[in-house]
Amino acid sequence: MEQQTVDITLAKDDADIAESYFVMKELRTHMTDADAYRAQIRRQMEDGYNLALLRFNGEVAGCGGFRVHETLSRGRYMYVEDLVTSPKHRSYGLGDQLFDWLAAQARERGCAQMEIISGVHRGDAHRFYHRKRMTIKSFQLVLPLT
Repeated sequence: MEQQTVDITLAKDDADIAESYFVMKELRTHMTDADAYRAQIRRQMEDGYNLALLRFNGEVAGCGGFRVHETLSRGRYMYVEDLVTSPKHRSYGLGDQLFDWLAAQARERGCAQMEIISGVHRGDAHRFYHRKRMTIKSFQLVLPLT
């Protein structure tokens, strides 16, 4: 039986970003152009965004996008903007490993908590987050301006 390898690193360059496109597209379905995706990630990286890549046997199988913020209400915290594993790699525990890696990064960066906003329609994700001991702390209210 072949040994399964898992490696999680931060994206460093355009090649890393390009490798993440098809996995991230599972979550961000509106991203239909790989070049526009790369440019968007680059702009976000200039503004403090980090893109974690989980490679399973060398292939990107999960992504986690995050930023560290500090506010009066929360103190220092990590906000996970994107968290996804590829459908063909589910049931290997990769989501657990990526989540735990992100939590460890938050601790290493001096964060008091890790936050994720998840769409109300994502029941499977909510069950996962509850299993990972996340709690619902508030409602996010949005005013569309366009």
